[in-house]
Amino acid sequence: MNGQKYRLGIIGLGPIAIRKLPSEDLPAVIQSSMQAAEKPPFVPFGDRVMVSHTWAIGHVPEIEIVAGCDLDPARVERFRENWRDRWPDTRLYSDYREMLAGEELDIVTVATPEHLHAEPTVLAAESGVRAIFCEKPLATSVEDADRMIAACEANGVILSVDYTRRWSPAFHRVRDAIRSGAIGELSTMSASFGGVQAWLFRSGSHLLDAMVFFTEADPVKVSAHLEDGYDDWDVYRGQGGGNATERDPGGTGYVVFDNGVRAFYSCLKNTPDSTRDVTITGTKGTITFKFDGESAELQFSDPAYAYNTIHTTLTPDAHRSRGIEAAYREIVDNITNGAESTSPASDARKSVRIMAGFLRSHQEGGRLVDV
Repeated sequence: MNGQKYRLGIIGLGPIAIRKLPSEDLPAVIQSSMQAAEKPPFVPFGDRVMVSHTWAIGHVPEIEIVAGCDLDPARVERFRENWRDRWPDTRLYSDYREMLAGEELDIVTVATPEHLHAEPTVLAAESGVRAIFCEKPLATSVEDADRMIAACEANGVILSVDYTRRWSPAFHRVRDAIRSGAIGELSTMSASFGGVQAWLFRSGSHLLDAMVFFTEADPVKVSAHLEDGYDDWDVYRGQGGGNATERDPGGTGYVVFDNGVRAFYSCLKNTPDSTRDVTITGTKGTITFKFDGESAELQFSDPAYAYNTIHTTLTPDAHRSRGIEAAYREIVDNITNGAESTSPASDARKSVRIMAGFLRSHQEGGRLVDV
C-alpha cells in the first residue's frame, strides 16, 4: 500500500466500539466471566478476543481512526479518555450526518443500538465510503436489512457484519471438517446459551448466525416460543444497546434449512451462564464444542475400526489474528484486492429472517412459519 492509510469513522461510541478492557462497562453478571482476559494481550479468553473496535483497529496499521460520533457527551469523553494517547487527532461529533459530510472516509463502523443500524448505513453508503462494518445483528427487521443491502449494492460499498466468530480459527476448523465429509451428510445442529443476558437480537443472534455459517444453507421455516413477558413482541420492541435483560427475550426455537438440516436454538435466562454448547450431527458422526472454545471433539463411525467409533480433537492452526482484528484486516483486503467478506450482509440477512420468524411464530402459538 506504500504507506497509504484508510480513513475510518465510527458511528456509535458504546462499549463495543471504544472500551479498553474486555469487561469495561458491562453488567456485573457478564464481567464476572471475563476477568481472566483483563491482562494484555487478552488472548487467554479464547476467541472472545473482541475488546472493542477501537482496540482492534489499533492493531491494523493500514487503518486510522479520523472521526467518531455519539449523541451522548459522556461516551464522547470516554473515547477521549481511553484513546487520546493512541488517537489524539480523532475529530469527534454528536451528529453522524455532519461527520459523514465533513470527513472523507474510506470505512465506516456502525456501532449504534441494533434497531438504529439502517439509517447510518444507508447514508454512509451514499456518502462515498468504500466499506461499512456493521455491528450485529444487521438489522431488527427484514425491511431495514433490505434497505441497507440495496444502498450498499447501488453504491458499490462492501457491507460486512460483526459476527465475530466467523473470524474464529476454531469455527473454520469445524466447518472444514463438515465440508470434508468427516461426519457424513449434515442432519442436525443444536446450540444453547445460558445466563441473564439480552438474548434474541443480541447475544443469541451470534448463535443463529453460527447455524447459517455451519449449514451453509437458506432458512425456510421456523418455530419459536419466547420467555414470558414478551407476548407483545410481534416486532422488535427493545431499546437497543447494552445487555439489560428486559431489552431482549430469551427463548427456544427450531429452524429448517433448505438443505434439510434441522437446527435447535436455546437461549434461556434461567440456565447457567456457562452453557455455551454446540452439537453438529451428520449421518456418520458428531462434532461438539464450546461456542468460544479453542477446539472441538469429533466422533465418527469407521467400519474398519474394531469398536466402530473414533474420537479425535479438531485443533486449528495458528493464525495471525482473529475476531474483530481479523475482520478489519479482511476489510483492508476487501478494498485493496476485491476479496470476499467472511461475514457478508447476505448471510446476516438470513439471521434477521430467522429472528423475525421467531417473533411471528411466537405470536401464533409456536406454529411453524415460512421465512
